[in-house]
Amino acid sequence: MLGESAVYGLGGVANQALGIVLVPIYARQLGVADYGTVAILTTTLSLTNMVVTLGLPQAFFRSYLKEAQSAAEQRHILETSLGLRLVVSFIGLLLMAALAYPLASALLGSGARWALMAIIGAVVFCDSLNLVPLSLLRAQRRPIPYATLSFVRAVWGSALIVFFVVWLELGVFGVVLGSLLSAMTAAALGLLILAREGRLRLGLDAGLVRHMLTFSVPLVPASIAGWTLNLSDRYIVHAFEGRTAVGLYSSGYTVGLAINALAIAPFALAWGATYWEIARHPDARETIKRTLLGLVALASFLALGVSALATDLFRVFLTPEFEAGRFVTPFSAFAYVLYGSYTVFTTGLNLENQTKRIPLIVGTVAAINVAANLVLVPRFGFMGAAVSTLVSYLLLAAIAEVVSQRYYPIDWDLWRAAALLALGLLLSGAALLGPDLLLWRLAMIALYPMIGIASGLIPRSMVLALVEIVTRRREAPRD
Repeated sequence: MLGESAVYGLGGVANQALGIVLVPIYARQLGVADYGTVAILTTTLSLTNMVVTLGLPQAFFRSYLKEAQSAAEQRHILETSLGLRLVVSFIGLLLMAALAYPLASALLGSGARWALMAIIGAVVFCDSLNLVPLSLLRAQRRPIPYATLSFVRAVWGSALIVFFVVWLELGVFGVVLGSLLSAMTAAALGLLILAREGRLRLGLDAGLVRHMLTFSVPLVPASIAGWTLNLSDRYIVHAFEGRTAVGLYSSGYTVGLAINALAIAPFALAWGATYWEIARHPDARETIKRTLLGLVALASFLALGVSALATDLFRVFLTPEFEAGRFVTPFSAFAYVLYGSYTVFTTGLNLENQTKRIPLIVGTVAAINVAANLVLVPRFGFMGAAVSTLVSYLLLAAIAEVVSQRYYPIDWDLWRAAALLALGLLLSGAALLGPDLLLWRLAMIALYPMIGIASGLIPRSMVLALVEIVTRRREAPRD
């Protein structure tokens, strides 16, 4: 899991790193107004992708890894998945083309910019179609070609955008055109992978389609609620505190978001394909239990590292007026640790075909988050939004655990996980509020494993297993 998560993370890290590199280019070449247009288009792309995806990758994993009893059944599931994905992606393309003019009028201020929205629809079509080969690579536990395909998409897209925006001066159109060509390239490479392995065949088994959609469609509202959970606070901070506060909040939040790119998102990619196989074994519950504790222990340590060093990161990479944003970093970093816990907690709901519970969980927490922001932001500014974020993700994990226990009970080590999370938060606070010395902040980071191991919060067996993985040593078999 660690090795696969690290490889899966390369694509995510590349996307975020290249996104940061593009920001000054956008600022200089496009100006403030058009940069805002790019942000709107990116947000629309994200939301549209969530809807068109329909949660089908998880349905594919369930059918391919858990339910298929032979290689022939797996081929049939793959063929039906490709056929279904093609149909759904084409419907999404048609809808975006039909809605391009009204969306451009509402979001971009002019229906004359409809072509930008239409191109966004084409990008979603290609990215959605490419999910089939990407899902197959994950199911086959082949993280290297998966990460390579994702990395090529990110690097090639960034190069095209720079060429179109800087050299050809195509403005916002150059941004979406570069995204479209890179999406087309990635989709073509993905389909080529299927073709070279003799798997590029279309099928559409009506019964299997209904079976997959029944499982996956309830995941879509949950994705939309999650999108709301992540973005609504920016609008509320802007309404009460103005653009400067949004900038400070976003800068600190983005630094904490590194935990998602480095640990949580890669873990989720690896875990999403792995737990179906784990579920086949009689000790599945014990394995899932250990996975939660291991994730919290390692992710909390990484979140502590980012939070403690946020002061130095802000001072090296940003200007002094951004420094207040560093106090937001621990809240967003540990919020994503909690999101990783939520991912493990909902494993039982997926295994027991109770995905319809997930939209209700996420939707409830999203509503609480909006209400909390409306109460806290007017009183405490952008730090109120930071507190609301952490509390909301804590509720998300807690509610998911309670609901999942009804259908797939597991004897979690909750006290250990909670204590490790609290330890990381306390040391992060000490690092930020204590002496303004790098040595002090490094000492707070070092205390985490020392206290965790000495107190037994981190089991000795887990430490030994981690050392074995890192050193790649194996004991010789005994006679």
